[in-house]
Amino acid sequence: MNTIGERVKDLRESKGLSAKELAEILDINQSTYSKLENDKKSIAVSELKRISEFFGVTADYIIGTSKEEEDIVIYMKREKNMSDEDIDEVQMILSMMDEATSLYNIKKRV
Repeated sequence: MNTIGERVKDLRESKGLSAKELAEILDINQSTYSKLENDKKSIAVSELKRISEFFGVTADYIIGTSKEEEDIVIYMKREKNMSDEDIDEVQMILSMMDEATSLYNIKKRV
């Protein structure tokens, strides 16, 4: 599992920003930001809020408590530039696959 610092670094790199650039954008001291990204300090609520708003992700994603499905949606939006409509369709297909797997497993037990 990735640490908070690793997730923040991944987000920063996905935007092609240097640590210095992001620290300036977020109005966070560069040394403080470096410590955060290298897991040398805990993330403050104000930092968490700024980072999550800037990248359009949930605070849960950054701290690693989001559900896997939410992480997938964030990935599809950020990395694959999928529309909300496309993401809804993918989620529907995944839900149908889960249901089919459950039915198959129930049938196997009978």
